[in-house]
Amino acid sequence: MEIYKSKVMGFCYGVRRALKIAEKAADSGIKAVTFGPIIHNPQVVEKLAQRGIPAVDNFDGLTDETVIIRSHGVGPSCYNMLKCKNLALMDATCPFVRRNQEMAHRLVEDGKQVILIGEKRHPEMKSVAEWAVGHSYQVETMEDVDALPPLDEAYIVTQTTFSAVLADRLVEALGKKVKNLHVNKSICDATMQRQQAARELADRVDVMIVIGGRNSANTSRLAEICGEEGARTYHIETAGELKPSWFHSRDKIGITAGASTPDWIIEEVVCIMENMKEMLDQEEMNLDVHKGSVVEGKVVDLTDDKAYISFGYKTEAVLLAHEYSYPAPASLKDVLKIGDTLRVQIVSGVKEDSTIYVSKIKVDRLADWDVVEEAFEKGEPVECEGIEAIKVGLLVQIKSLRGFIPLSQGDLRFVHSLQNLVGKTFQAKILEVDRAKNRLVLSRKAVLEDERNAEMDVIEKAYENGDVLKGTVKKIMPYGAFVGINGVEGLLHISDISWKKIAKVEDVLKPEQEIDVKIKSFDREKQRISFSHKDCLPNPWETAIHDHEVDDIVDAKVVKILEFGVIVELDDGLTGLLHINEMTDDHNKKPGDICQVGDELKVRIINIDEGRRRISFALEEAPSHEEAPAEE
Repeated sequence: MEIYKSKVMGFCYGVRRALKIAEKAADSGIKAVTFGPIIHNPQVVEKLAQRGIPAVDNFDGLTDETVIIRSHGVGPSCYNMLKCKNLALMDATCPFVRRNQEMAHRLVEDGKQVILIGEKRHPEMKSVAEWAVGHSYQVETMEDVDALPPLDEAYIVTQTTFSAVLADRLVEALGKKVKNLHVNKSICDATMQRQQAARELADRVDVMIVIGGRNSANTSRLAEICGEEGARTYHIETAGELKPSWFHSRDKIGITAGASTPDWIIEEVVCIMENMKEMLDQEEMNLDVHKGSVVEGKVVDLTDDKAYISFGYKTEAVLLAHEYSYPAPASLKDVLKIGDTLRVQIVSGVKEDSTIYVSKIKVDRLADWDVVEEAFEKGEPVECEGIEAIKVGLLVQIKSLRGFIPLSQGDLRFVHSLQNLVGKTFQAKILEVDRAKNRLVLSRKAVLEDERNAEMDVIEKAYENGDVLKGTVKKIMPYGAFVGINGVEGLLHISDISWKKIAKVEDVLKPEQEIDVKIKSFDREKQRISFSHKDCLPNPWETAIHDHEVDDIVDAKVVKILEFGVIVELDDGLTGLLHINEMTDDHNKKPGDICQVGDELKVRIINIDEGRRRISFALEEAPSHEEAPAEE
């Protein structure tokens, strides 16, 4: 059993201040009473009464006593009555409660409508309500919110010890009912700190002990929070209420206390719990062990293939190397040393004078099943290692467990074998887990799909923003190249590789070459992407065009034959039309009669239209094609 104490618990500032005032009165020997219990803790109230400062519910019969106002505060009528009776006053009202009273009173005096959030029967809320009488509504539940009339404007004051979570829900509901809502965050920081610390502790233990008066609102709230986190929760006032039957030897125990709980009660509970821990630990050591028992012991002797484990029984147990882990270590001396503590399971019958054999790997498997079951529930991947490829899939190792990946779940595309994964470590999601049947089915495909979806998110964002991405040429085809970006491939068409006309993709790109690309089109549903490389390069219509003027004579290359002319390309990538009328006066000739694709021409620029990105040429010098010798 392990015991943990909450980081924040016990007396808050307001409670500690109130007790100091009452104890000072007791030490001075003055005749005094407290109006109501000084704090919500019966043991503290009883101790004060024993010291001559009892709690009273009214002022009847009081003559010369000093009245100590409790930490929860009182309304103005109480102060008036004390004044009328001419009774001395010591005010132990918590400063944070006083702040709420003054805030409510000031708002009412200014003619504002006040909504008080808190427990209607709580003395603090009764006192604050009296300071806002006639101009306030009290809200404790959602039903109270529904019962409110429509309001144009209201100001919220919250009980200092109220549940922060419930207060937020009520404020949210009030925001829909009140047109103009002003919220004062008046829940005490000490209250929120204790609630948060209790919530965090309860989340990681099996049992929570909450110490404090049952009439204490903040202590009851702590118990509710601990229960909500799933811990078995017991609300006690003193250590005398603790029961051994509440605890088991393997439990993790958390202890917290309300803001009205004194240190001496907390220390008494902790002391009793530590004694109980020793008792349970001793009882566990004296239990009869049997096959299947999980015990904790220390290594007392060691060889290469055996470890001797002492766990409180009259003889040591033997741990063989192959029962330590999978795969088995070459020598146990490499992974263990004398004095190490291990949790092991007894795997042989426990008989008089017989050797007891234990297994660490079986205990590990129990924990590993917990891990994979949790991963399955959360939809999280686990790390696997490929062990053996079989006809229908792949056997894998997950910690100490064996699993199976069907062939259809091994990759994004159908493959005939998963042999390439043998000996490799990778992530896979769990499709099916059955501890009783020792069945564990996984999917590597599901992880790859998640990764691809994540990359598709990146690509979609880059497409929307027009970002330039780094890609790798994966495959070259006659019509272009496939470019990969983090495992996602798209097509780079030959026409989008360069501003210049290229005959072959291989003339410009090579496999595994890194290039800059922009996404030209993107279809997430069909997972089709097309890239452009030339959009990452200087556009000759924005750069090179300024180097040319009408009537310039330039070298050009024929890249395409048309019916009415040819398309020629300059060295700088600009392309334009050389019309048949600018090539010859012979109307019987066609463009193909004058030149062929690949011919070098001398042309003159006759027109530049930057707006339409068009340039026109006239032939200055036709190519010379030597005639083949005539056949004899």
